[in-house]
Amino acid sequence: MEFLVKLAILGFFAWVVWKVIQPRCLFTVRIVGGEPTVSTGAVTPAFLGHVRELCREYSFDRGSIRGVVRGPRISLAFSQEIPTEARQALRNWWAISGWLAVPRRCK
Repeated sequence: MEFLVKLAILGFFAWVVWKVIQPRCLFTVRIVGGEPTVSTGAVTPAFLGHVRELCREYSFDRGSIRGVVRGPRISLAFSQEIPTEARQALRNWWAISGWLAVPRRCK
């Protein structure tokens, strides 16, 4: 019984460490029927419009896109349903139009 308690405590601490080292997700956009909607966080209407255009252009109607904090920047993470070409097109748009995880300071 003592072994199980120690194992449970070890498992709990492993879970906490795993949660702490995971990158922070700022937003999640779900695509259902070719229509993107924000499920967590906030994005601009322009971002949703661009995702909608990509759904039509690359013929996919479901998936998800997450904005993940990596240092001062926000990276995009995609579900497997989104085609590689659409991912790259959205990354290119994001490089020009995206925003930082940490706002720049005025000098």
